[in-house]
Amino acid sequence: MLTDYYTELHEKDTKNQRSFLCDTLGLPCGFFRKNIGQACFTAVLFLLGFQASFAQEVDIGGYVKELGQISINNDFSTLHYDNILHHRIESDWTLSDHFEFRADLRTRLLNGYTVNNTPAIEQFYEQDPNYFDLSWIWFHNNRSLMHSNIDRMHLSYINGPWEVHAGRQRVNWGRTMAWNPNDLFNNYAFLDFDYEERPGVDALTAQYNWSYASSSQVGIRLGDNWNESVIAALVRTSWKNYDIQIIGGHYLDNLTLGTGWAGYLGDAGFKGEISYFHPENQFFKHSGHVNATAGFDYMLQNGVYLQGELLYNGGYNQRGNPLNTLVQPPSADNLFIAKSGFLFNGSYQIHPLVNGNISFMGSFDRSIFIAIPQITFSVTEDIDLLLLSQLLKGSVFKQAVQTPNLFFFRLTWSY
Repeated sequence: MLTDYYTELHEKDTKNQRSFLCDTLGLPCGFFRKNIGQACFTAVLFLLGFQASFAQEVDIGGYVKELGQISINNDFSTLHYDNILHHRIESDWTLSDHFEFRADLRTRLLNGYTVNNTPAIEQFYEQDPNYFDLSWIWFHNNRSLMHSNIDRMHLSYINGPWEVHAGRQRVNWGRTMAWNPNDLFNNYAFLDFDYEERPGVDALTAQYNWSYASSSQVGIRLGDNWNESVIAALVRTSWKNYDIQIIGGHYLDNLTLGTGWAGYLGDAGFKGEISYFHPENQFFKHSGHVNATAGFDYMLQNGVYLQGELLYNGGYNQRGNPLNTLVQPPSADNLFIAKSGFLFNGSYQIHPLVNGNISFMGSFDRSIFIAIPQITFSVTEDIDLLLLSQLLKGSVFKQAVQTPNLFFFRLTWSY
């Protein structure tokens, strides 16, 4: 499924450059980019080895996953197999009464059709979309690729109502399930089901909590230049039975202003987000656009949990591979491969140890339909088995995806 996408990224040479930082520190840019990830990894291992000397308390956890993927074309004449062995380690350090440190490392060993048939696939995995390059390749040959990246590494200061976080972190401003026009810092791809933690971003954030339900937050996402940075603020409060937020600031090359909410209409949950984006360049000569989502969720008496979400994607841009915003985090001003989108989801606890779920995603203005059935088994207290399919239908996928019927099995051991 992803072979053409990786090739396109390689041909466009989208690997970020960090020339500004390199010039500032007097380092060769290539040296800096190739070594900072390994250096941070080595530093974390060093601190782990001497954890008793540096921290009052250290919590270590993580998981190991085995993920297999079978992809088949519509007439069942072509079958491809991919496999990922995935290890994640998570660490939380209590350094003092007010300081905490977090560092998480994910390492994946990939093999199968995509690795064997994608030119320069290592360049896609080696690149880091954030300001600092914390991603690297251990090795790559014709059959396998081993990749690591640090997706959380930040220092936190917490003192009463104040919170300050510096480093790679998750800045969560989204309210809805699949599409988040309010998430200016680190949007995520809904179809990337194997990344439950979701991406982090190199940022500095400060938050002041007025009360349990009210707070204000300011965030700065680092970028090579003004058009790759984000500087925004959020104010969140409650009104009747709704949590409401207002956001605004500089987003890449746009000024943005938006709002989001989460509450209830009767017994049904009601959430939504609206953001307006206006180009900063030649401000009065260009018009802006609106992205908006609205979602409902409801629990039936028989235990079936239903969710629905609608999207208006005013920033839709048809150029490029239609898979980009499905398999990689989209930008907040262009969230989907169509101008409109819908998602319907239903889940049911079949047994205390078995959960079933099915989702349908599509569009009203383009020929797109994606069915996502899945079932999860709790094998033991620490081991889960997931069976999931992603069936891509519609004319949009006919030329873009050679094998649009995807079947996954995943075994996870958590520790």
